[in-house]
Amino acid sequence: MSTASIAVTDPGLFLEIDDLELAGRGLADTVWLGRHQSVLRGSGVEFHSHRAYERGDDLRLVNWALYARHRRLFIRESRQESRRPVYLLVDSTGSMGVRHGPWSKFHYAARIAAALAHLASSQGDAPALGLLQERLHAVLKPRPGTAQTAAICAALAGMTPSGPGDPARALADARHLCRQRGFVVLISDFFDKENLLLGELAQLRAQGHDVLALQILDPIEAELPLNGDYEFLDVEGNGSVQTSTEELHRVHARVVADWRASLRAISLAAGLRWESVTTADPLVPLLRRWLA
Repeated sequence: MSTASIAVTDPGLFLEIDDLELAGRGLADTVWLGRHQSVLRGSGVEFHSHRAYERGDDLRLVNWALYARHRRLFIRESRQESRRPVYLLVDSTGSMGVRHGPWSKFHYAARIAAALAHLASSQGDAPALGLLQERLHAVLKPRPGTAQTAAICAALAGMTPSGPGDPARALADARHLCRQRGFVVLISDFFDKENLLLGELAQLRAQGHDVLALQILDPIEAELPLNGDYEFLDVEGNGSVQTSTEELHRVHARVVADWRASLRAISLAAGLRWESVTTADPLVPLLRRWLA
């Protein structure tokens, strides 16, 4: 953790996304609270309907008033309601500290995670947080309410991305956190073991989670400057290389574009919601597109 915090809360951003909703896709058996209601029936809060009594039913659910009128046993059914967890998993390895604009990749990711925590709490869901480095840490289990949002923002604000890490291994650690089906949101640059990361996300999707994956790049990573001599440092500690960008600009742009397209194709094939952006992209249009 760093001694200096970064600002991740943005009331203006929160206000601009308040009309958005974290809506699930193809998860009809998931139960919801707040703006969400399930199609399941059970011993919830809101009355749904009656059905004929069957052997083994809980007698406490019998509507005795109906029995008195019709001399038949009927069971009260109600809509089940519960809070849906929103698991926010943020890559905090050293490569996320790259910055050639107003925000580093981690700062950009943290602002998005804070906005999603606010959105989840405001719609009655339960946000959770896990930071990915060598292992999963700074874990905050799913809890509803504004106090949880504040705790998530504080954890994000106090983190400094560092070290080589192993996001794929840390994401595997997150399985114990993501026990109840809900939303799994991974924000990363996908620079290390990206196929393993997508494999873990595909497994979570297969287990019934609604999975959102966001790749964040620095603008200079997506497209090198047209000219100039630069020294490129591996921020995760594997040396440096000096070169002229004139020789690399076109080749680099094509390779990165192909790589991003490949990650997108793999993600969509696995049923993930995928977006790839740079820190120069405005946050509100991104969130509206990503959550649509």
